[in-house]
Amino acid sequence: MIPKETIDNIYDSVRIEEVVGDFITLKKRGVNLLGNCPFHDEKTPSFTVSPVKGIFKCFGCGKGGNSINFVMEHEQYSYPEALRFLAKKYNIEIVEEEQTPEQIEKANARESLFVVNSYARDYFKDTLHKTNEGKAIGLSYFKERGVSSEMIDKFQLGYNPDGWDSFTKSALDNSYKIEYLEKTGLSIVKENKSFDRFKGRIMFPIHSISGRVLGFGGRILKKNEKAAKYLNSPESDIYHKSKVLYGIYFSKSAIVKHDNCYLVEGYTDVISMHQNGIENVVASSGTALTSEQIKLISRFTKNITILFDGDAAGIKASFRGIDLILAEGMNVKVVLFPEGEDPDSYAQSLGQEKIQAFITDEAQDFLTFKTNLLKDESKNDPIKKVQLINEIVNSIAIIPDEITRAVYVRECSKLLEIGEVEITNKIRAIKRSGFKNTTLQRSNTPAQENTVKAVKQNQGSSEHQEKDIIRFLLEYSDHMVEFDSSEMYVAQFILSELENEIEFSNPNYQLIFNAYAEALSKGELLKQEFFTLHKNPNISRLAADIISSPHSMSKRWKDHGIYTETEDMQLKTAVETAIYSLKIAKIGELIQEKNKELKEATEDNEFDILSEINSLSKLKKEISAKLGRTILR
Repeated sequence: MIPKETIDNIYDSVRIEEVVGDFITLKKRGVNLLGNCPFHDEKTPSFTVSPVKGIFKCFGCGKGGNSINFVMEHEQYSYPEALRFLAKKYNIEIVEEEQTPEQIEKANARESLFVVNSYARDYFKDTLHKTNEGKAIGLSYFKERGVSSEMIDKFQLGYNPDGWDSFTKSALDNSYKIEYLEKTGLSIVKENKSFDRFKGRIMFPIHSISGRVLGFGGRILKKNEKAAKYLNSPESDIYHKSKVLYGIYFSKSAIVKHDNCYLVEGYTDVISMHQNGIENVVASSGTALTSEQIKLISRFTKNITILFDGDAAGIKASFRGIDLILAEGMNVKVVLFPEGEDPDSYAQSLGQEKIQAFITDEAQDFLTFKTNLLKDESKNDPIKKVQLINEIVNSIAIIPDEITRAVYVRECSKLLEIGEVEITNKIRAIKRSGFKNTTLQRSNTPAQENTVKAVKQNQGSSEHQEKDIIRFLLEYSDHMVEFDSSEMYVAQFILSELENEIEFSNPNYQLIFNAYAEALSKGELLKQEFFTLHKNPNISRLAADIISSPHSMSKRWKDHGIYTETEDMQLKTAVETAIYSLKIAKIGELIQEKNKELKEATEDNEFDILSEINSLSKLKKEISAKLGRTILR
């Protein structure tokens, strides 16, 4: 663990313009620096670096944050990895805090598994290129499949000899312990005898995000009906199939750049796509797609395009994958290849330009894809048409975001020629039943539990108003303004009006708000830098984004014909307007919830709910009147 003092030293030492300047060319523009954004393609520079504030912000793609955030985003590093990277740049020594003997032993054992895998990768590579058997069998196979030397080297492909213990014997001769050879699954031990798991197979190393070898996939080349065509490393302390994606290490930067991830089935699909210039692609590493794998992709993009075979198995796999992706709040499209083709074979037959054009042209949103496929099966059959509608609506019901769900309800209504009201009612019934009838019908699975939670989350309509309050805290917390005939800081006034009364729907906004409240309770006032240089990357990114974003007066001001030169000239009025606007939005959300309850109310509680709605409406009217006076005075 990196000590807090060292982390503070790193934050104090880094200069945002130096860190970013190592990766892109920056030009002076007033007090700031400007350059082309490294996170998306652009011809006109929109990427701004503020040395004074210590932050960066791209007004094209929206990414922003401090030096640590930049390194994490650009290099796809974890938080500790980014800290170590910058410590090395600024010659800051990191002395890890002392660990217990048990922690040291566990860490050493885990590290030993990585060391053994690293040796195995090099052994398999050397065997492929430097032995007669490797060249005659393994290398010939790759060449026949059209895999270039560049791709063989890039993906560190190899070959394990067709001997019972060729690899195991070599590892033992080089002082690697059988204990770790067995734990990684590279060797199998039975009755005091040890032999190779992957004998006679071409080898595909499976890498972590940072490029370390977690395990292997091996493909047999000889015809053997008793042996599996593909074999993966077993689960270990460092390799968990459900959490790993093949190719993620080589594809992460391209996924971020294109803001899309292509999902394929096999190792060779990934390699072939890379060879044809499509690098934002990963495979599910020999397992059915899991929610953990989808969450891994979501670190880099919210958009997934499934590229699956056009046969029945491929279609079934895509259906299952679609609902899992939707459940995680991601956007999903599907490309089906012609029957008998897969991404590997089709890429090789079409070539680079045509395969890219094919994927672009054939990509369909999940609703169109499912509807077109199922329509063919349900022609002139009312029962099957009902099943079709249920299948589509179940998928829409999984989507957590209410606005996205509403858009798909509208599209579904057009495609299936059924009323929006009927679809919405069906979705409500599904949600009430806890998704018992959805295609994710697996009792008590984590994916289903996450889905139910996600759908029940109130996305709210007060996001803009919440952000406005946080912006005032970040920008003007230490400004003195006269409120109610007494001078106080803006932060004090906002806290006095909202603390213990309003709960933010955005958890990161709530964290920032709570931090101000805690500091004020101690007689302290937090500076903007506390958040832009916050140790929590999510907080620092959010703070940088809010203070960097171009903003104007509230729309309510413009609606009333009020235009001012600058915001700080009318700060008191602006803050009061923001507070009242947030309160009104929150009350509006409560009224919406009560109206929903009213639709399902019984005679026993209908009157109580109506009374609550009436009280809330009166309160909203009173605050709206205050808001009107604030704007007009």
